[in-house]
Amino acid sequence: MQFGRDVGISLGILAGTTLASGLAFLMRLEPVSMIWTVSLGGVSGAAVGIAATFALKRWTARR
Repeated sequence: MQFGRDVGISLGILAGTTLASGLAFLMRLEPVSMIWTVSLGGVSGAAVGIAATFALKRWTARR
């Protein structure tokens, strides 16, 4: 199975928003703060997902 940039972005957004919403729930944030937390979690998750796909491609190319 090939992992491309689109899969990395999708999984990153899913993981980032899930983690951020859980943290926002545990911290009992107000609705506006929760929206900002989940949004930033999604953006950072997408960035990590893109970086992970490039790292995975580089790592598999060395083998």
